[in-house]
Amino acid sequence: MQRKRWWILPVAVLLFLGLLCACARAPKTATKNAVSMGSVVTVKAYGEKEESLQTAADAVLSEIAVLDENVLSKTLSSSELYKLNHENHTSGVKVSAELFDALYETKSIYVYSGGKAALASGALTSLWGMDTDEFRVPATEEIERARALCKDDTVTLSDDGTVSFGAEQQLNLGSVGKGIACDKAVEVLRANGFGQSVTGAVVSVGGSVATLGEPEEGKQWTVGVRNPFGTANDYFATLSVDDAFLSTSGTYEKQFTVNGKTYHHLLDLTTGYPAETTLCSVTVLAETGLQSDALSTLCFLLGEEASREVLELYNAEAVFVYQDKTVHVTDGLQAAFRLTDDSFQWVNA
Repeated sequence: MQRKRWWILPVAVLLFLGLLCACARAPKTATKNAVSMGSVVTVKAYGEKEESLQTAADAVLSEIAVLDENVLSKTLSSSELYKLNHENHTSGVKVSAELFDALYETKSIYVYSGGKAALASGALTSLWGMDTDEFRVPATEEIERARALCKDDTVTLSDDGTVSFGAEQQLNLGSVGKGIACDKAVEVLRANGFGQSVTGAVVSVGGSVATLGEPEEGKQWTVGVRNPFGTANDYFATLSVDDAFLSTSGTYEKQFTVNGKTYHHLLDLTTGYPAETTLCSVTVLAETGLQSDALSTLCFLLGEEASREVLELYNAEAVFVYQDKTVHVTDGLQAAFRLTDDSFQWVNA
């Protein structure tokens, strides 16, 4: 029998979490916010000692900032990835285990994209201004030149931690960075009193969310899925989860309009342009934050039918939201999913 659903915690980005009720014996909480990876990062920790919860939340925010600034950022000159992209990487550069693992896992997932996504997507995302939010519509010849560089068959990740790729190529972890930050958050929480002073926590980094433990003994987390047609604080459905990683990719996350035409940030590398699809968002629940983030992008680009085999391979589940407000939910999430906005139609309920 499914456990009673009581909780929604607040997060003002792609996935929205809001508190439904408070109980007389509810644990203490500490909430901390910061800006990192171009997004609001929110940590809410539950437990018995508020001072310990504050310490744990601060540790999470600090480590996520360090992860971005020192390892993952494509645009900050302090980061390993930035330096890798700007060094003589054709002959191979030794990188940290943390960066190597992120590169390896991302490349491994995008093998299933049919060329629509790649670790080496940086030349094209830079061209469109997606990395800096200085958006532009490139000329056709620029797009074709950049698109030719966005292939992973020239990227070599050696067992000794050495990375090499083409002279004009750029590696990009923008499609997985927030998920990796959620993985880091859970790692930090487990090292800072989880199971003792910290009994539960929820972390959101942009459109990626990690839940750990319980909001209250015997209760599940209830995660709201953002309404792609509403504001950042609107959600149209909820998912009841235990320990989980969830990420959403949607056309509304980054977009700009030129001459009456709107362009979104989810680029299809086979065309060099934003993906043309009837989808408007995909939410994925997976075993790690990186996987949930990468797979939400991959599923958006592939479409629902082509995504199912990859989701099964990674033991992941998904919610597909279409522009006509129809919703498809994979089998493993059927019991956890609840529609809360009757303007949407849950087709395969």
